[in-house]
Amino acid sequence: MSQPASRHTDIEREAIILNAVRAMIDDMVNHVIFVPLGDRTRDTNLMPLTSETLRQFSTLLRDFLSPVTAKSGKPLPFGLPKPPNGDRATDHTTLFYLRRIADAPLIGSDIGRLRDIVAQFTDWLEASAFVPNVWLSNIGVELDLTIKRIDFIRMSGDIGKHNFLRLAGQARRLQTILADNGVSVDEGQAYLAIPDAWDWFHTHLFAFHASNIAEFLNNIRYAIRDYVGPIARSTFVRMDEFRYTFERPDQLIDDFSWAQYFELMQWSLSQPNYPFFTVSMSFKDQF
Repeated sequence: MSQPASRHTDIEREAIILNAVRAMIDDMVNHVIFVPLGDRTRDTNLMPLTSETLRQFSTLLRDFLSPVTAKSGKPLPFGLPKPPNGDRATDHTTLFYLRRIADAPLIGSDIGRLRDIVAQFTDWLEASAFVPNVWLSNIGVELDLTIKRIDFIRMSGDIGKHNFLRLAGQARRLQTILADNGVSVDEGQAYLAIPDAWDWFHTHLFAFHASNIAEFLNNIRYAIRDYVGPIARSTFVRMDEFRYTFERPDQLIDDFSWAQYFELMQWSLSQPNYPFFTVSMSFKDQF
């Protein structure tokens, strides 16, 4: 019998988070969204198949960089802890839970690579980009813009997904960003500036960094595989010619959690759907 969500064990939460993350990355970095790399996997550039797949990547990434939520003041699902109420935007993303796993790993032991790449991606997202001569034609404003990378990524994903009727939060965020850059606009002007913001944040900034972001995500995927793969191989049990399982940790009591753990172990024994690659520094040294 399954446990109440608030009583999941720590290893159950770890299995749920890791399997959710690897599934999200599998959906984002693949041959449906990006062109095949061919033989050149080092010092390369990853290109989206079309403008629509770039938009899809942006939307999926926005979900990855969104907080885990619950309605009406209820506890977070699976008993996940609430992030701290600080200024670090990445605390309100999936990366917060990956950092917690890296600090106290339970499924495996060799967590160093995952810890390092999550820290690198977090630092990159929290850093600010400087974008000169940003022209917001609908409100007649030109400015040199300083903006956190996670802000333009989140705004790109939201604007690309929603009609302006559902963009009140991003309109307010744009007001704050412009105010931080010395430009005061009212709510109506913020809404008017949204199409120009989309052009700058998505067509310019996000498109430029798409391959770099994909490299971060792909590195996280391979680091998860490196972390759980040895456990999958050491606990693999052949049941008969067609069936197999894995030894089940005693603290994996909940049936859903066991299903997530099993899927994670099974996935780690297969080849990821995109090769390991590195992006040329020439696609990382702006914004």
